[in-house]
Amino acid sequence: MPDAATLSFALTYMGTLAVAALLFFGQLAALTILLALAGVIRLLTLPFYALIRRAEK
Repeated sequence: MPDAATLSFALTYMGTLAVAALLFFGQLAALTILLALAGVIRLLTLPFYALIRRAEK
């Protein structure tokens, strides 16, 4: 049977890695959503900018 200290260290280490991976993927998803939202808003505002430029001429 493995040593209890080694087992608890391995479980703690794996738990820490799991939390770090979860945080990393969460931030990656948040960044992806933020960039997609910024792109969609940019595409939606282009017709309004075109109308404003056309009205100024």
